[in-house]
Amino acid sequence: MVLTVLNTSQSALSNEDIGSRLEEKMDRVTLYRILQSFCDDGKLHKFFGDNGKTYYARCQDCTTDHHSDNHPHFRCLECNTVTCIEKPLAVQPLPTGYQPTSVASLITGYCPACKKQR
Repeated sequence: MVLTVLNTSQSALSNEDIGSRLEEKMDRVTLYRILQSFCDDGKLHKFFGDNGKTYYARCQDCTTDHHSDNHPHFRCLECNTVTCIEKPLAVQPLPTGYQPTSVASLITGYCPACKKQR
């Protein structure tokens, strides 16, 4: 059920968005555990928005051992849609001894549909 909601969405969704689209209601803790297990399995990636929400999106070529969703996300300030921008982020070299496990980037602005309305 949860993966079906994400598979049919054109954008990343918060856990509240996912919960509201489920046919059968599910408590927040159960939904969170399901989402976290999908992240652990390499089916979803999560990132944090500037609005304090956690968003989830389908992974493309990830595994349980390696997430390869190293790309920016865009949140529209008008409609609040969050989109994965499928271009890899260039990671700056880190000082000796540091090992990154994830990189996050969020861009805010207006999506094409909302920009036309402005």
